Amino acid sequence: MADSAPASLRVQRPRRTAPFLPDDPFPVSVATFDWLLSRENLAARYVALRDLLGRGPKDPDLKKAARELPRDAFLRDFLPLLARKLAPGGTADDLVHRYDGGLWQTLFLTEIGGGRTLPEVRRAGPVLLAHWERSFVEIDRGEPATAEPILFGVACRTLARIGFAEDPRIVAAVDRFARRRLEAERHPLPASKDLLLFTALPERVRTGPIREAISFAVERTVREELTGIPSAGALLGFPVFDRSDPLEVLEALAAAGVARRPGIVAALATLVSRADHRARWKLERSAGAPMLLEPEATGELSRWVTLRALKVMQHFLGLTTTPGARGG
Repeated sequence: MADSAPASLRVQRPRRTAPFLPDDPFPVSVATFDWLLSRENLAARYVALRDLLGRGPKDPDLKKAARELPRDAFLRDFLPLLARKLAPGGTADDLVHRYDGGLWQTLFLTEIGGGRTLPEVRRAGPVLLAHWERSFVEIDRGEPATAEPILFGVACRTLARIGFAEDPRIVAAVDRFARRRLEAERHPLPASKDLLLFTALPERVRTGPIREAISFAVERTVREELTGIPSAGALLGFPVFDRSDPLEVLEALAAAGVARRPGIVAALATLVSRADHRARWKLERSAGAPMLLEPEATGELSRWVTLRALKVMQHFLGLTTTPGARGG
């Protein structure tokens, strides 16, 4: 591990006698970090530098990794396909079809490091805003929303992630979703999905109902979703889109800044049991519908599932590095 690694990644000898304890910092082999930082996958390298090693936007390695993103082997093939889905004159199906539509694939692009430096992301904003213009007008006028709620929620979360998180239209739409979460006895989405939407807005623009809905959704997520993780056996996927997996439930709680609590420790222990001896996870299921391109092979070790898992571990437990395999 480089000298510039954050203090939360301190090197220690692997334990050889004691089993893994969920309340300890999570041990990760140095070889796993080397694998994530490899130039074989430039997108994963960028996300690992940014999210696991905590490199800031002025860090020279992160800036170089951002410049190299378009040269990533997967993105070289993926970006032209996405550009066609977002091209002028496209149909609604080009945009919303699960999961090869431009909406879903733009959300996916943000999860593999794609930001506003990419032309495809800059193009997606106006396309999504135009497609859901009627919904934004209805919200502004206080009229009932006519948009399909799952698609519109995904659109708002995607727009927030590509630079529109402080746009008054997005804030008003998320406020409407928050009020619905607080008032509805039944809801079309799990609370963790709404939590990801609410926390996509920075604190400074969150309305009172959004803040209240975050607290409400946290407790609902813990009560209804978190408790099922140790026994449900749900498969880990990437991307998950409007489906979910155990990692996404934990990601939503981490995004809300939730601290470790007994139910979370049990869920983390279940997650750890599915890692290999170097703290790597497999992609256990595909997206569930055709994508423009599959980022990884199902059943194989996955950089993206591993990155998701380690970000969760880093939030709730902290990370520590070991020179070899976990447990010796």
